[in-house]
Order: sequence, then structure tokens, then C-alpha cells
Amino acid sequence: MKNLKTLSAVALAAALFFPLNASRAHAMDLQHARAQKDLSPALQQSLQDKLSDVSGPYFDEQDEKKAKGQIYIDFMQKFEYLPTYGPHNHLVVSCKLGGVEYDPSKKGTAKGLATGKLRYLVFTYALDGGQWVSVAKPKWEAQDLGVAGAKEMRQNLAHGEQRKAAMEKSAETHAAAAAAAEAAQKAADRSSQ
Repeated sequence: MKNLKTLSAVALAAALFFPLNASRAHAMDLQHARAQKDLSPALQQSLQDKLSDVSGPYFDEQDEKKAKGQIYIDFMQKFEYLPTYGPHNHLVVSCKLGGVEYDPSKKGTAKGLATGKLRYLVFTYALDGGQWVSVAKPKWEAQDLGVAGAKEMRQNLAHGEQRKAAMEKSAETHAAAAAAAEAAQKAADRSSQ
């Protein structure tokens, strides 16, 4: 009986305590609402415009290296955006531009042999008064996939090139067939006149 009274008192105290704390926690969250995690389309477009101007020389540098037969990075054309919000919803975005590293002096694909490394160029910008301002100099990051990863990457790249070539050949075949059908239709139209 004594244990039952003690247990009842603990349950009653817990019931009174937890809803009170839960409502206080909820009130605190409403006072300090979190900022959005993703960039709005307008902010993303303005940042893309800024980055297209800044990243151009890096694309040119990699094209020059490829032309000279040096190891180069085949950058993807799309940036990855990693926004963070600081005090007072101050927006800072790390913009990663990545690609596969190739050695054009070795045969593997049309681009050369993949080295098994991924390289990233990271730009950091903050939104200040509606304008994007550079926070730090661009920095390089690397990811080495190791021997097994490099082998798998090379196989996937070779398979991708084979698939692309097959799709181009199929498109050419369809275009030729469409042109032949159109020519035959025109010839039939002329002969019926």
C-alpha cells in the first residue's frame, strides 16, 4: 500500500512537471524560430550568377592543363550549395564545385585515365545587404578513393562512355530513318501530282 502511494505521487508529480516544461520549451522554440535550410530560387540564381563570373578562370585553367597533357580536373557544371545560418540569421554558403581527376597521358577513356581522386573547389560567400560577398579565398579539397575505388570509378566511366556512344548511334540511326521517310514522302507527293 505504501509503495502504491509512493508510485502514485511520483506519477502525479511527473504529470504536472512534464507538460509545464514541454510548454516552456515550445514557447522558447517559437521565440527563436529556425531559419530556412535551403536557398530560395532567387538567392540561388543570384549566387549562381556571382559564381559563374568567379569560377571561369578555374575552368580555363583545367582546359589548359588537359590541352598540355597534364593531370586535370573535369569539373561538373553544377555547384553544390551548403547554407548555414549564424546569429541573427546571417547566411553563409559554401559552394562546392567538384570533378574527377584525369591523366590524359594514359589511356582509359576519351578524357584519359581516372586517377581515383575527386577534387573540389570550395567558394564561401555571405549574404550582406542583398549582395553576395566573398568570405574566404577559394580552397581545394581532395578525396582519394583508393585502389579499389579507382578501379570501380574507371569501370563506371568506361561503361558510361559506351552507353553514351550507343545512344548517339541510336539517335543517328533514328535521324537517318526519319530523313529517309521524309524523302520518300516528298517523292510520293511529287509523283502523285
